[in-house]
Amino acid sequence: MSNARRFSQGVPSRCWCGRGVVIFYSRTDENPFRRFYRCEIGAQRKKENHLFKWVDEALLDEIRRLDAQQLEITQEIEDLKKSLQSTVEKEVKKQKNSLELGCLGSILWLFGRLGCQE
Repeated sequence: MSNARRFSQGVPSRCWCGRGVVIFYSRTDENPFRRFYRCEIGAQRKKENHLFKWVDEALLDEIRRLDAQQLEITQEIEDLKKSLQSTVEKEVKKQKNSLELGCLGSILWLFGRLGCQE
């Protein structure tokens, strides 16, 4: 396996040399009509180590990358939901305590007023 192939993840857009990538069809008996990406220069200079990658392998790489990215996003959403739920519960508790203290204060004030009237 060449270095160019080893380091190319997903669908390539450029070769290591900076040239664009073109899609060709294989004419070999082992891979008849199988599509592959090839550097524009590498197509002319086959002995040089320019980008070569099968299209189906590149697409599978992209699908795996997107699956992993979707998994990360799903986990981040779950973490955010938990964090939001925790924050809301804390705020509700705070408001409830504040309301109870407010009610208790009002009751004590009323008792104080009633005590003053006697």
